[in-house]
Amino acid sequence: MAAASSVTAQETVHFSTDQVEAGQAIYRETCQICHGNRLSNGQFGTPLRGSFFRNNWKGKTLGELLQHTWEKMPPDNVQSLSREQVASVIAFIFSRNNLEAGEIPMKPDPSQATPLPWE
Repeated sequence: MAAASSVTAQETVHFSTDQVEAGQAIYRETCQICHGNRLSNGQFGTPLRGSFFRNNWKGKTLGELLQHTWEKMPPDNVQSLSREQVASVIAFIFSRNNLEAGEIPMKPDPSQATPLPWE
């Protein structure tokens, strides 16, 4: 039983409230122009909230999302955000997709194999 608990704990996406707050500020400055102020009402970017976002990332890992975001966003200035800033933006996006922040911050490591929580 303990082994199952540790596996579950390892497969949980973690992010902190501090990351959500930092991510919201970065999002407003860098991402909102394309993805919209509600993360789903942008004129140029795909929705980052709701079923479209969850379905788009279903079956993928946190590392894949971190790497994709770092490599491709913002499209007019790719790789301009640090990996820590990307992790904060993703924490903000997760918070707007009904995931709860905790005390453990998200690691900005793109090699993470943690599955995203949408089935």
